Amino acid sequence: MGVLSDIHIRCDKPEQGEMFRKALEYFRDRGVDAVLLAGDIADTGRVAELEICANVWYSVFPNGKAPDGRPVEHLFVLGNHCVDGWRNPHYRSPSTDEQARLADAIGYADVRQKTWRRLFHEDFQPIWMKTVKGYPVIGAHWEKSDGGIRIEEFMKAHAKEIDPSLPFFYTQHEHPKDTVMGPWAWGHDDGRSTRALAAFPNAVAFSGHSHYSLTDERSIWQGAFTSINASSLYYGSNEYALRENGRDNAFGYTGEKRARRMKALGLSQCRQGQFVTVYDDRIDIDRLDFISGMALGDKWVLPLPVAEKKPFDFAVRRAARVAPEFASGAKVSVAIRKNGEGAEFVDVTFPHAETKNKCRVFEYEVTAALEADGVDLIQAQRRVLAPDFYSLDEPSFHRSGLCTFLSKDLTLKGPYRFTVRPIECFGAKGRPIASELVKIA
Repeated sequence: MGVLSDIHIRCDKPEQGEMFRKALEYFRDRGVDAVLLAGDIADTGRVAELEICANVWYSVFPNGKAPDGRPVEHLFVLGNHCVDGWRNPHYRSPSTDEQARLADAIGYADVRQKTWRRLFHEDFQPIWMKTVKGYPVIGAHWEKSDGGIRIEEFMKAHAKEIDPSLPFFYTQHEHPKDTVMGPWAWGHDDGRSTRALAAFPNAVAFSGHSHYSLTDERSIWQGAFTSINASSLYYGSNEYALRENGRDNAFGYTGEKRARRMKALGLSQCRQGQFVTVYDDRIDIDRLDFISGMALGDKWVLPLPVAEKKPFDFAVRRAARVAPEFASGAKVSVAIRKNGEGAEFVDVTFPHAETKNKCRVFEYEVTAALEADGVDLIQAQRRVLAPDFYSLDEPSFHRSGLCTFLSKDLTLKGPYRFTVRPIECFGAKGRPIASELVKIA
């Protein structure tokens, strides 16, 4: 089974349709029986975008079949962009005729029903259930601005149709709350799917919406069931709280009201998906980078039955993690500069930290300490995402790190030492490296 999410097809961006085609061709060549797509198919919620999706699908799988004639099932759900994108003035259809604009909006139920039947040759159902080679698959479309799915009622009604000795698969657009990434994660639902699936330890759920990279090992979670981040085929997310080079959360703690010091990381080259193989005794999950065509890390292997062993429990994994480390002799450099308005910035640069026991660097902790009377007085501490955290863990992709302070944020003036520690995604910290003393006036 191929797994994708957030393909975000747009009429004015044909490259998105071609990236979708590239992923489908990869899945076809590996002999898939199904492709799961966890939402945000149509970027601006237009019928024309869904048509592109269907045209690409049937060009790769004519009549829904593989080259050898086997059926290949489409397991698609809509996301918030599909349902609500047409409401955003920035995304509106170029048509100036209101009636024509609404007729092109997937968000309207009657348009959605007719369009889905025409394009995918099946009735549109808010929650559907299919079977692929004996394995049940349940999908819940995004219904309205809050997700709106009634999955708890559906699961109770269909519980007897699910064999507890076999895994079954579930997909919706947003992450089930308190599963992948953790309770802080951007874009999770209100908890209804977590409650519904908790009664089914054999459930394996795929979800998207957040665009988080599959290189973050928190993308797979096991608790009452198994939950897996499907990432994005469009771009990666830097929505990590309180990272200086993140996006919405790069302005300090609540109430601190700092101005942005650094540009947000650009993750346009983060185009990812998964290839899932179900065996009698395990499920193998290959994490894929569709730009390079290479694996993003070791495959995840889920023992079956999944209800018995949970190797991807966060607590188990956190206890086994090893911190990344800087190479011997690695140095921290500090440069002071002014912008055109006379503001003074302090740029702290450092090399890429080395992976240890397959635990790669996810972020860096950078500390500014005033050295006075033989004591280090910490004045500021920042977190920055590793600029290559989302890419292949290969030397050609490794990049040095940067953290920028504003001199006025370092209120006490004098000799400063800047230290940097590498941190992997579960929080294990490596040994620090430090700069020479630098005068901050």
